[in-house]
Amino acid sequence: MEYNILNWLAVLTHYRSYWQNGSISEEAKDYLQRHFFVDPTPYDVIIGYRADDSYFTFAQDFVSNAIPLSKLSEAMRLGKPGEQIVFKSETSFTRIHFTGAEPASASIYYEKKTMRDRNARREYWKAKKTDDTIHGLYMLDIMREGITNGDSRLR
Repeated sequence: MEYNILNWLAVLTHYRSYWQNGSISEEAKDYLQRHFFVDPTPYDVIIGYRADDSYFTFAQDFVSNAIPLSKLSEAMRLGKPGEQIVFKSETSFTRIHFTGAEPASASIYYEKKTMRDRNARREYWKAKKTDDTIHGLYMLDIMREGITNGDSRLR
């Protein structure tokens, strides 16, 4: 619980290559790096949101001030995105054991992934058009107010 969605976003901005340059998004990315980045080097395992294309789009909308933090948080739960688990060290690999494998048909599971993505995008655009977001906490507010980890508005 010591980490929040902005910590995940800071890691994402650090490792994903495409971000808008020369805009508020670039300043936002720098702010996230300075105030929310968690260096993953000392960790054996990292658990966080997946960062596939849909969810990356949601993150970009937040960074560019198109949606408030509450909408980003909602969007990250659309389409049952699940968690991404990364094993980073020899220690972490010694703690897991292979118990078997089952074939997964691309014709079945690729379609499920595509539908999950399509549904998440559809729900996101529907939610983005509704609800009054004028009072939401935007990336620009976070930067202007100097919000950092531990601020109650991030929970």
